[in-house]
Amino acid sequence: MFILLSNCSAEEDRGGTAAVQAGFSDQSLTADGTELLDLELSNKLYSPTSSDTSSTIKKTLKRKYHDSYLDIGFAETTDNKPQCVICGKVLPNSSMFPAKMRRHFEGVHPECKVKPTDFFRRKYIELRKVQKCILYHSKTVNEKALMASYLVSYRIAQAGEAHTVAENLIKPCVKDIIECMFDEKAAKVIDTIPLSNDTISRRIGDLAENVKSTLISRIKSTKFSLQMDESTDVAGLAILMVIVRYPYLDSFHEDLLLCKPLSTTTTGTEIFKLLDEFFAENSILWDNCVDVCTDGAKAMTGKMSGAIAKIKEKAKGCSSSHCILHRHALAMKKMPPFIREVLSETVKIINFIKSRPKNNRLFKILCDDMGSLHTSLLLHTEIRWLSRGKSLIRLFELRNEVGIFLRDNNFALGEKLCDERKAVTVFDATDKVEGFKKKLKYWVESIKTGTLDCFPITKGFGEELESDIPADILNEFEVHLLRLIDAFNSYFPKGLHENIQENVWVVEPYSISVKPSSLTSQEYECLLDLTSDTAITSKFKTEKSISDFWFTLKDEFKILSDKAKLILLPFATTYLVETGFSAYTATKTKYRSRLNAEQDIQLQLSEIQPDIISLCKSKQPHPSH
Repeated sequence: MFILLSNCSAEEDRGGTAAVQAGFSDQSLTADGTELLDLELSNKLYSPTSSDTSSTIKKTLKRKYHDSYLDIGFAETTDNKPQCVICGKVLPNSSMFPAKMRRHFEGVHPECKVKPTDFFRRKYIELRKVQKCILYHSKTVNEKALMASYLVSYRIAQAGEAHTVAENLIKPCVKDIIECMFDEKAAKVIDTIPLSNDTISRRIGDLAENVKSTLISRIKSTKFSLQMDESTDVAGLAILMVIVRYPYLDSFHEDLLLCKPLSTTTTGTEIFKLLDEFFAENSILWDNCVDVCTDGAKAMTGKMSGAIAKIKEKAKGCSSSHCILHRHALAMKKMPPFIREVLSETVKIINFIKSRPKNNRLFKILCDDMGSLHTSLLLHTEIRWLSRGKSLIRLFELRNEVGIFLRDNNFALGEKLCDERKAVTVFDATDKVEGFKKKLKYWVESIKTGTLDCFPITKGFGEELESDIPADILNEFEVHLLRLIDAFNSYFPKGLHENIQENVWVVEPYSISVKPSSLTSQEYECLLDLTSDTAITSKFKTEKSISDFWFTLKDEFKILSDKAKLILLPFATTYLVETGFSAYTATKTKYRSRLNAEQDIQLQLSEIQPDIISLCKSKQPHPSH
């Protein structure tokens, strides 16, 4: 067959060349000449891939495009198909044949038969521009929709909202705003943003994984300290939450490291097992852990099988600390029976009003009618015992209003606020935790001498009664303060204070005149050079925090800076874990009890911003359907 086609091609070479030169737009071309030219071009443009059998040739033949096809208005697409440059219609590859293309050209566009070749070239260029514009617009819109989907997902996770809020609330609201501010066409673009429940869940998973990988890469090669606690969520799962503090760039950073459920029990062994598996999975070295802060529970602090004991077996130089807030709460539990009874009755009075909506509303109306400074009482939490003082002060300030309300409602404790002499016992002078231990002895001495200047509310109440505070009540105050001194000495022993004093050079480097025992001779010489530098002195006064000050010296005084950062690295409280569990509780409610909140909490509690741009580049953008 190919021999015959080749012979025909050779015999008609001269006539075929003349026909090609004449062009397809030549109307004087005869039918025989047209068929001859079509045959010649088709013979030349065949490209068989196999010569075994004629059937194989027919199946694998693919027609090629020729530049002269542009004279009859056809260009080539990217997938080797003929496309009309006038109407844009794409024909199959089997139609890459002059006769078939001419049939479309003359049948659909007869008015273009007399057009020159430049006309078709201009049409071809215009078609390409339109195609590029459509492709660019489609690609740009899809990429922006993908970016918007990630940004919305990130905000939903940080706010702890349900994943369905994007499609049910955010998207309709944005459409309404765009339609009002711009036009309906712009509002339709919002429909291309994928914001379904499953999409938001996947996006949050991608963002959380990005934040987690960034955090792990930061702590793999640096020292860090841990703060951890365990709690039970609304679904009955025991959740272990771990916060990590680590140096990065020029400051300390605190981020959520782990938030996973314990599969079986909440013993120290299970807690350490979960934590150790996480460290091994992410190649984190236990030797870099310098301190662990917990709430003092037995599962954490047990000497043999506690989580801290297991951690110290892995990290030989790791220390541990008991949350200061928990120690304060434990110290305050030790009070005389008389004061404990007063506090218990106070709680009952507050709960009688605050925990009942009707009583709360009526009490507010009563306070408004009496022109009171406040219109509601305050509750306090058991762990934050400092709030107890605020609750008592508020009750004391509203004692007249509360007394009237309780008597009107025949409450059993209503008479407690009628006897003005006993009302003084509901007040318990509290102050901030800082400096509390130093003030206790002074308060005891003041009570012994009858001087109540350090208890202004009690003194003012006595002046209001125009009589002295009874001696038996003052004796109860004295006994309570003495017990507090013993409790604080127990939970905050003298050894801890001495250890802090050995490292006081970290916070007060300019007050050191004698070499501290915690510094070597070389380190002390560096400290002397540091305190003699006037430029560093001004920097010490202007830095926002002491940790920032030592970070600025990491190059010039590296030895001292590294030592100071290790001393400042441990946590003092488990406050971050407590707030983390508050966020966890607000996110995983009884209406979302099946939610795996680990990824949402990762984004809520982490300071690390996810790299949304790199995430978008790794995804193929698709519009919403």
